[in-house]
Amino acid sequence: MSEHFISVRDEFRHSIDRAAAIKREAASIDRYYELDEIQLVQRYDRFHELDQEQLPAEQRQTVDFIIQALLGRIEYKISPSFRQQLEQEAQQTNQLGGPNVWEKL
Repeated sequence: MSEHFISVRDEFRHSIDRAAAIKREAASIDRYYELDEIQLVQRYDRFHELDQEQLPAEQRQTVDFIIQALLGRIEYKISPSFRQQLEQEAQQTNQLGGPNVWEKL
């Protein structure tokens, strides 16, 4: 019974951390103009991973909004040859997997 309580508590903290990270990112979208290409792609990768998870409707809408903002800025900023290189690196990174996405934000 105690282990179940701990896992529920951890899951609750996990969802609160994720929600807070999503809100922080949504509030900082204006700073995307200051980021370089690599930083934009790294943020996109993190939110693309979150997009694959089960999220409450409000978080899903916010994540979709953030992804669209990132894609718009990436498209504006990245040249076609550099974009191809980044896509290859992103595919390699996605194959490696990683720990909790929201902790990286």
